[in-house]
Amino acid sequence: MRPPAFARAAVWLMLAVHVLLLLCYTLPQEWVPTRQRFWSQAYARLVFHQDWRLFAPDPPACTCAIEVRPEADSAWLPLSDVHDHFIWRRMAANACRFTEASFTEGDTIVRAPFALTASLERMTEDLPRKGPLLFRWRSGCLQEPVGIALQPHR
Repeated sequence: MRPPAFARAAVWLMLAVHVLLLLCYTLPQEWVPTRQRFWSQAYARLVFHQDWRLFAPDPPACTCAIEVRPEADSAWLPLSDVHDHFIWRRMAANACRFTEASFTEGDTIVRAPFALTASLERMTEDLPRKGPLLFRWRSGCLQEPVGIALQPHR
């Protein structure tokens, strides 16, 4: 006895959605619209993603740091030193790697995506300031530090 037509259609639909989501997950980022990429990552990483760094982490090729300057006449302060807790240092390291991923070779400034902008603002909201904070990214692979332009969102 054959299953009903709607059951067969539902199975084919689920298979098509599964293949489409995995295709969006594996194709280059430029080929997939942002929304589909988000949903494919949410679907595929949950079950299929393998993070081999669990067994043998790859050390970064270059050192990385984000620095903040609360006032125009003050010195640059490493973001990892803003709070004295290992969680904050870890968050600063993750923000630095996210900045590194947002950097395009040859640029003189990193245009921070909204997630990075919000993270940097929250991590520095306790700093005393007289105006907007200035951020820059330092990499051991580059000669000069690169400014970080926050995204206006308020």
